[in-house]
Amino acid sequence: MRVIWRVAMVSAALVGIVCLATAIRTPWVYFTAQSNVLLVLYYGWRLLGRQGPAGLKGAVTLYLTITGLVAHFYLTGGGDPLLLLDRGPRGTGNLLLHYVTPLMAVTDWLVWDRDRRPSWAAPLTWLAFPLAYAAFVLVRAPSLPPGTRRRYVYPFLDVGRLGWDGFAGAAAVLAGCFVVTGYALLLLHRLAGRRVEPQALAEGEPG
Repeated sequence: MRVIWRVAMVSAALVGIVCLATAIRTPWVYFTAQSNVLLVLYYGWRLLGRQGPAGLKGAVTLYLTITGLVAHFYLTGGGDPLLLLDRGPRGTGNLLLHYVTPLMAVTDWLVWDRDRRPSWAAPLTWLAFPLAYAAFVLVRAPSLPPGTRRRYVYPFLDVGRLGWDGFAGAAAVLAGCFVVTGYALLLLHRLAGRRVEPQALAEGEPG
């Protein structure tokens, strides 16, 4: 079941990325696309029988979780995600990358590998990629012609609109959201691991 689930998850991410690539010119600049590429790389590696550091799965799960939460509550205003299917390949890609893969990643996080527990400091290290992405946004924007639509990709990272103080404030809030969500995922992971331990001991199998 685990292998089938992960094959389906990687396939959903790949199809979503292809859909976006056919609908918009530079899908790779979005955190959504980058986080889903990380999912493909990580779970592709796992499907080859590799393990990797315990915290790496948590990092990928966190990035997908934030992708889904931001899309649902900020970008789509909490609307029905199935309405995205009426918007052609771009809508299908957004549905797969903002909803399907995040939900599948969180499910995988809670159901499998519950005996491989990242440290309590792990959510702080998971900030590395979001911080690198923020730096990427800042470096990329000045290279685009003035007036280019969405030079800073996301409105809440738009230095031109927010100013540097506003950008710093927004970045601090986002970093806090990453840390809080990371610890929430870590806590849920440990709780799920504790629930499975008695059953695993009874059956003589790892959790």
